[in-house]
Amino acid sequence: MGLGLLNAQSTLFQENWDGQGPGISSWTLHNVDGLTPIAASAASNDGLPALVTNAWNVLSLTQIKNSGASSYLTFAYPPAATGMAGNVAVVNSWYNPAGVANDWLVSPQINIPAAATGVNLTWSATSLGAASYLENYKVYISTTGNQVANFTTILKTVTDESSSGTYHTVNLNSYIGQNVYIAFRDDSNDEYIMLLDNIKVTSTNTLATADIAKKQTYFSPNPTRDFLNIKTDSKINSVSVVDITGKKVNVKLENDKVDVRSLPAGTYLINVETKDGITTEKFIKK
Repeated sequence: MGLGLLNAQSTLFQENWDGQGPGISSWTLHNVDGLTPIAASAASNDGLPALVTNAWNVLSLTQIKNSGASSYLTFAYPPAATGMAGNVAVVNSWYNPAGVANDWLVSPQINIPAAATGVNLTWSATSLGAASYLENYKVYISTTGNQVANFTTILKTVTDESSSGTYHTVNLNSYIGQNVYIAFRDDSNDEYIMLLDNIKVTSTNTLATADIAKKQTYFSPNPTRDFLNIKTDSKINSVSVVDITGKKVNVKLENDKVDVRSLPAGTYLINVETKDGITTEKFIKK
């Protein structure tokens, strides 16, 4: 297999909610607080919080502008500093009754090749509204899984995210050669809304195409009850699934999804082969 070279900076993972990345269906959401966003009728006709029906939702900037929230947008919208355009991930902390948010947005598994150097996680974020309602959140990393209990390492704590927009950078060199998950957790107490966009994991050195094959394949939903969807940049040549003992189990590939309905509940490994190599991912059958 030939090894193609990438540009001087290699993108190991990216998500801009506009097609550059796996999309929200490949991310794992945890709505731990279970609180109810305030209704427009109780929020001076501001319908934006009520649009955030999950832990996080992807909304277009047009939806946000037309939601009735215009009286709360106290800056040139959207902030030029964020580079936001099209769709963004949105989290809400304005509830009725009021409470503390605990909403998680967890990335698919990201492979950081052993050959990578100068690895950074970057993202852009902005709070909406007045200075008294700025959002707080934490960014975590896990090497063991995508569930809340897996995230014990905090990469960054952000207090009062700016309403003028901020680009953030965190170094990930200590995770070179590992598979990781990144989580954004909003833990604001009765604030308002935050937007998140332009998430990237990059390496400063040039990597061979084979080194980043894993980043091109994503799986969702995980856990799953019936089908495991595969999103990849390349044609799928073959798929195999093994249980935790290493025994191969029978599954059926239908276009870009695998039928796992016949499998007993448990943990499995799926291997997907494309022209770029083989990607292996752990998944849970409910």
